[in-house]
Amino acid sequence: MSGTEFKLNRVESPVGPIALVTVDNGEDYRKPTTLGRSAFASAVALIDELESGGWAAMVLTGKPFVFCVGADIDEFTKLPSTDAALEGTRAGHDLFGRIRALPFPTVAAINGAALGGGLELALHCDVRTLAANVRHIGFPEVFLSIIPAWGGTQLAPRLIGPEAAAKLIVLNPLRQNKLLTAPEAFELGLADHLLAPVEFLDDSLQIAVDLVLKPEQTRQTDQTGRTDRPDAPDWSDLEAVLRKARSRVDDAVHGATRAPYVALDLIEGARDWSIEEGYAAEEQAMSELMPSPQAQASAYAFTVVERRTKKGAGLPDVKPRRIQKVGIVGAGLMATQLATLFVRRLEVPVVLRDLEQSRVDDALETIREEGGKRK
Repeated sequence: MSGTEFKLNRVESPVGPIALVTVDNGEDYRKPTTLGRSAFASAVALIDELESGGWAAMVLTGKPFVFCVGADIDEFTKLPSTDAALEGTRAGHDLFGRIRALPFPTVAAINGAALGGGLELALHCDVRTLAANVRHIGFPEVFLSIIPAWGGTQLAPRLIGPEAAAKLIVLNPLRQNKLLTAPEAFELGLADHLLAPVEFLDDSLQIAVDLVLKPEQTRQTDQTGRTDRPDAPDWSDLEAVLRKARSRVDDAVHGATRAPYVALDLIEGARDWSIEEGYAAEEQAMSELMPSPQAQASAYAFTVVERRTKKGAGLPDVKPRRIQKVGIVGAGLMATQLATLFVRRLEVPVVLRDLEQSRVDDALETIREEGGKRK
């Protein structure tokens, strides 16, 4: 269970007290902050206090180098039923919706990694500031055969438009879970202010003060003060955007997982639905996706690769032999991802075999494109 807490500090300002909220799990950056049941309980208590009145604004930030990386994957694997998935998704909507409805300006000060539910948390604030040195921003859910279901599929397209949202939510995760740097996220429109990291928190607090004094001034600016990017998303080419995205998804997954297709349907719905209708659609989608074999297998694989191998749990007390060559049967999406990972991490020859030569050719093209890049 996550030990994350929403810690409240009172900061006096010329416009009144500002609630400085830090999302923190009490660990250093090597254990990123996640959202589990204990975090939700802490956040509910915080919102109760903020709703009681007396605050001029809120600034929400994270511990050093980490804003929040989303749902606790350990708890995710314990939600195999439809009802549990529905309950967990609805709890996120209820909590984040209360943040969105706070009767004073709210600023998400993204000082470090912001992934999945962490990024969704930021999207529910009025304004987002972003430290220029942040390197990991995105929605990795589709990579795990689920979707961003705490408002991500609804708020992102409303903010940055359907084409950018499809790239952020669907296509980037299918490209070896590609994440954005701070400048890239700012150019996409996810943040309103790109700030130097040295005085980042002080500058974010000042922006909160400015919002109280002049709430209409929320235009996007970077460190140079540039304000030349469009304010409103463009929905005019929605059908063409989705048709192209679905074609790219077909090429990548060949129908093996429903998550990217469902995510695109939800992005499409964001044009016409109310936010409440969008929330309900996300809840229904997650109640079907989370218990699926694909999602459960993805969560298990993530746990094995990212957690157990690093801790060495269950490994025999012998010196491992050096891996000199890797063979992979099949050249589909997962096989291609594994091959790319082996090429990057192990730097050894990798052999792919498949019944269809065209799939091998496609896999080799992807590996050559992605293998030499560093995240």
